Amino acid sequence: MSGLIALLTKSSPTMRKYISLRFCINFGACLLLVLGLTVMFGWYTGSHQLIQINTRFVPMQFNTSLGFIGASLALIGLNNQYRKISLYIGILLVLLGGLTLTQQILGVNFYIDELFMKHYIVTDTSQPGRMAPNTALAFLLSGISLLVMSVKNINLNQYLVGSVLGALTMGLGSVAFLGYLSHVETAYGWGKLTKMALHTSVGFMATGLMLMLEARYLSLQIKQKLPILFLPLSLIVLGFTITICLWQALYSSQLYVMTRYGITTSNFVAEGILIFGGIFSIVIAIAVWLAARSYEQLQALRLAQAEILELNQQLETLSYIDSLTEIPNRRAFNIAIDRELGRAYRHKHSLALIMFDVDYFKSYNDHYGHLAGDHCLQMVAHTINNIAKRKTDMAARYGGEEFVLLLPEANLTDAEKLVGITLKAIADLKIPHAYSQASPYVTVSAGICACIPQYETTVNDLIKIADQGLYAAKSRGRACFVAIAN
Repeated sequence: MSGLIALLTKSSPTMRKYISLRFCINFGACLLLVLGLTVMFGWYTGSHQLIQINTRFVPMQFNTSLGFIGASLALIGLNNQYRKISLYIGILLVLLGGLTLTQQILGVNFYIDELFMKHYIVTDTSQPGRMAPNTALAFLLSGISLLVMSVKNINLNQYLVGSVLGALTMGLGSVAFLGYLSHVETAYGWGKLTKMALHTSVGFMATGLMLMLEARYLSLQIKQKLPILFLPLSLIVLGFTITICLWQALYSSQLYVMTRYGITTSNFVAEGILIFGGIFSIVIAIAVWLAARSYEQLQALRLAQAEILELNQQLETLSYIDSLTEIPNRRAFNIAIDRELGRAYRHKHSLALIMFDVDYFKSYNDHYGHLAGDHCLQMVAHTINNIAKRKTDMAARYGGEEFVLLLPEANLTDAEKLVGITLKAIADLKIPHAYSQASPYVTVSAGICACIPQYETTVNDLIKIADQGLYAAKSRGRACFVAIAN
């Protein structure tokens, strides 16, 4: 769950890739589960078509259907954070494949072939119920892959091993499937041993693909970036597995030689597949590597562009903020008042502008120092900014010790009320000012301009009127305000 939450905070493309992979794996695993259950149902009900597809084809053994059911459940478990289920089933698959191979190699019988079902279809089967050696090998590889990816504290190297084993599994299934398509029996049957069934080959193609996708999915889940060689290496393993197995199958079959005019000659089909298949696998891997590298470079470029854009936005935002008081600066105020003046004129709304000036600030700076002066301005700015409670209100530092408060849709009465509150709030800060002729504490004077703008009204007109009010307030002894209606 924590991995999912972390991914939801990532970029949209990453999240879509994560969700798509999870859906594909769950869907593929469900199809694999249906395959296993269908064949199992066929054995219990005696439906030959479910077991063999065609009476001429090899049956899927009961143990094989059990293996596919286990592999599908392990994939679903691994895909949904149930690692222990995947781990235990992986062990069972390793035992199933390993014991069956041991029986074939050593010629022993562990009595596991008909442990769950007495087999009544033995077409191309060396012993009733015994799965093909390539089937057992595929289960062994897929089981090891599940084990590798199910352990805790996994790293990318383990995912790479799991993906390569998945590619080998897919390769074995693909070779058998191609053997059925080309009627090359040695591609799906090794010697006189049990042959791999047609739907078994399809099942392993799906199993291998799901294992490769699972490695990719889990790497995204732990937020680790896969090496650029991850996919090319898996593809080259898959390609060489198919190439070598097909070469060996053709080499062992009668297709390898031709008899013409009483002379037996090689037809070079096997060598051609080995050479061109190997070259094709390498070329595809290199092409995928180049494509992945180009995509990675493109993503890095896009990321850099996004970072530059974000930095530009941050710089633009900072250009509208006063660095000392951290409220909007004069540049931001000029943009806002120009916008609000036009809006007030169009809608015939009142607009109020208030200008503040800290009383005797030069004396304060001279006697208390510039650091104390800066702190004084920060406290005054914070107090004025708190008065601008509406979204459309705006407090800004106009310059030096001067501040402005822009109040859209506010009349003279509203402005006077807010100025009275502001002057009292600043006085209540009780910032000592022994060199002020207005009060023993820091105070401010204010000038107010309130009007319903006309066509000829300009920003300079509003500022000029508010400044005149501020000048009048200073003339009256400071620590007060003067309102001028226009």
